[in-house]
Amino acid sequence: MKISCSARKDWQYHIRDWVDFQRSHAKMHGGIDINYEDIDYVFGFTEEYSPLYGGRGVEGVGLTKVDLYWIYDKEIGLKLPLSSKSFNEEYYEKSKHILNKYHREGNAVIVTNDKLADRVRNEYPLFRIEASAIKDIKDKYSLDKSIDTGLYDNIVLPICANDDIDFLKEINNKDQIRLFINAECSYTCPNKVCYGTTDQINKDNRDPDDMLCSHWDLKLPRTFYKENFNWLDFYFDIEKFNALGFSNYKLLPSWEDQQRTKIMLDTQYR
Repeated sequence: MKISCSARKDWQYHIRDWVDFQRSHAKMHGGIDINYEDIDYVFGFTEEYSPLYGGRGVEGVGLTKVDLYWIYDKEIGLKLPLSSKSFNEEYYEKSKHILNKYHREGNAVIVTNDKLADRVRNEYPLFRIEASAIKDIKDKYSLDKSIDTGLYDNIVLPICANDDIDFLKEINNKDQIRLFINAECSYTCPNKVCYGTTDQINKDNRDPDDMLCSHWDLKLPRTFYKENFNWLDFYFDIEKFNALGFSNYKLLPSWEDQQRTKIMLDTQYR
């Protein structure tokens, strides 16, 4: 079992404490024992800025030099979330200082755009490349198409794929797939407009509060909702996925500000 842990945190938190919080929470609420040896990566923003950052709005420093010393000492890799949907030469040139600095065996990048994946594959071969869940691969045709490019070492499926057991069973390259262990607001999201608006925020280095949410801001109904369900304590049945042949997982911190679980917990619009 290999687990990728979130490092999206305030700089004041040491990465050890942040990872230990996730480990303890997973054991208490999911019955999942995670040792440091089980963690292949932590993913989050470093001290450097990149317009290719995606997934979340950049709010200051997440991973510090001290954090990096600790993860490298534990033989845990850094995974850079360069998961912007768009790509051009200007953004790439402005991100090379990050790619140069962290280009080493054991580190990885999370990518949504195939052109960016191709450039990293050819110019920074030590990085492993992971296809972001933002690619929204939910069927075998889309999955095979991404695998056939030869660009991705791992592919993260969106959370909703966890419920499609027939799809999961027919996947041949299960060792290449990473599944979510727990849930965030994308699980019930009607239309993931936040990723596009977050891309623009990060490119322009704007206030992350400018992000748009399809549920809160556009008033679109959730795809499904469970009344009085405590999403903060929700975990998928990892043993079921182990039995299907999967072994790579993604763990999120069960904290409202990180998972945006208030969107899932609150039954009323603002």
